Amino acid sequence: MSTARLLQNANDSWNISGICFALLLLGLLDGCQSTPANSGNIPFDLASASVETLLDAASQADSQNDAEAAAEYRLKAIELLIYENNLRRAATEIDALPAQQLLSDELRASVQLARATIAFGNGDHSEARSLLQELDGRARESLPIDTNIKIALLAGEVYNALGDPSLAAVFQLSRSEGAEYGTPLLARQLSDSIWLTLDTLSIDEIDAVASATAGYHARGWLELNKAIRREEFSLRGQLDALARWQGVWTQHAATSYLPSALLSLNAAWDRRPRHIGLILPLQTAAGRALQEGFIAAYYQSLAISREVPRISVIDSSEATDAFSVYDEALRLGVDLVVGPLDKALVNQIAELPRLPTLTLALNYADNDDESGMGKPSDLVQFGLAPENEIEQIIALARQRGFKRAAVITPEGDNYTRLRATFQSRWEQSGGSVVARSVFGPEEDFSAVVKNLLAIDASEDRARRLRATLPRNNIEFTPQRRSDIDFIFLIANPRQGRQLVPTLAFYYAQDLPLLALPSIYDGDPSASTRDLDGLVFGDAPWMVRPSELRSVADENFAPAFGSSQRLRAMGVDSFYLAMQLTQLRDNPQRSLRGVTGELSLTEDGKIMRKLVMLKFENGVPEPLPGS
Repeated sequence: MSTARLLQNANDSWNISGICFALLLLGLLDGCQSTPANSGNIPFDLASASVETLLDAASQADSQNDAEAAAEYRLKAIELLIYENNLRRAATEIDALPAQQLLSDELRASVQLARATIAFGNGDHSEARSLLQELDGRARESLPIDTNIKIALLAGEVYNALGDPSLAAVFQLSRSEGAEYGTPLLARQLSDSIWLTLDTLSIDEIDAVASATAGYHARGWLELNKAIRREEFSLRGQLDALARWQGVWTQHAATSYLPSALLSLNAAWDRRPRHIGLILPLQTAAGRALQEGFIAAYYQSLAISREVPRISVIDSSEATDAFSVYDEALRLGVDLVVGPLDKALVNQIAELPRLPTLTLALNYADNDDESGMGKPSDLVQFGLAPENEIEQIIALARQRGFKRAAVITPEGDNYTRLRATFQSRWEQSGGSVVARSVFGPEEDFSAVVKNLLAIDASEDRARRLRATLPRNNIEFTPQRRSDIDFIFLIANPRQGRQLVPTLAFYYAQDLPLLALPSIYDGDPSASTRDLDGLVFGDAPWMVRPSELRSVADENFAPAFGSSQRLRAMGVDSFYLAMQLTQLRDNPQRSLRGVTGELSLTEDGKIMRKLVMLKFENGVPEPLPGS
């Protein structure tokens, strides 16, 4: 858990950055520098002193030519100002500190830390990083343990904000040796911060951090993360892995200050569901695919521990209202419901002010009604929403600096809605849609592409030119429009294999192509070389080999495209059911599911972060950072 979470309700009037800083330096207020040597001459309690009292004490020390004591008092006042989110005055008081050469090494480090914290609080992350790098040049052994912890805490915030969690991990692990001997509150904060940072990294990034760090302390943290990660989908497995780690790493700081996320494992195990009601339309292909994935994950969990929940399956194929099937599940004594799938049924459940048990719906309800009551608190919604997939394509386009989009979609109401969703959200992000083309089931893709790229207009100009000039041997190469930064494509694999070469034929081979998951069906027998260069997002299940998928493919009918993605959703619905209380208790936690990295929003929706891929030699390869 990040430090910003610990006191997020302490003062609603603060902004987020103010809370973050106050908490980051909370330890500075109870365990910072040693008490000034002349404090006995000061008639106040340092622990409860106000900013003005501390500054008066600093002035008195100045008058006595005691630069060290003056600096300590002023620095304590600065820390209080940061705590109060008064960064402007804190910066002013820093400028009033004595010259650096007059201060001890410890005080100089604390001043630098305060400067870096103020810079971060003002949104100048690069300046904060520069100041931290100067601090990192000081030997860890030359500074007090608490000062090293404070540096490590700020480093975690700064480098994560800069999008470099790997460097945050390296910095924190190298600076936090011996943290268990520091102030307990600081040691606890650092333990949570290190764990949060490590938990955002991929396995490859963890290995890179391991190669950049050394020592018992760093190795222990990395081994703990790997041990827990290997059992990510099994609470019982995580508890057993934690016990094994504690038995080996008996002298490690994390043994004394276990991260909060791991401390909660026992409570989560005690609150695990004992009886799950699975509500699915089993007479439909979608319902059967979801059931297959759910059952596959169930038996995988059963192989790890016999303490798995009982599963009762209720067929909702004929249901016209949600309450009949929901009540049937409740009569069976379930303590968690997974389903229903049909949006109309989910809408009905979402209209209730309260639910009798925690429910993981397998679709997203429509918007809240005008009453403003919102959704019941015990309703969590999970689905393969294309709107979520569109958001990630837009995020990638923004990241690459694109501004002007062209859009190609099939005809039909659903695609009209998705096209409108893309355009609306793209324009909200500051982009524009400069061209659109729609194709039908038997469409001539040449006409679609020529219309999109304004090739027709270019050819018309050539015809008019030939008709005007007396010579008939004019050579002419049509030109596509030049105001397109990228093309957003919705298509199935067959359509994509025709569209992409057609775009290249009409001089658009240099335009980036971004597509939704529908462009890939995972069929190894189908050639995808024609899609080379195209970028899309998809579920890890579709592109990363796994033992569970192999088992599912062997035991169930072959599945491709949407059927395979629904099977993956069934797998993740079981994983989510087992860890839903953890996600609700720790909103910052995510689950590396087979449909994507899963996280829970404040309004009870599961969001998926897809793997971003690019076709190379007919194979979808992960983009760096995916």
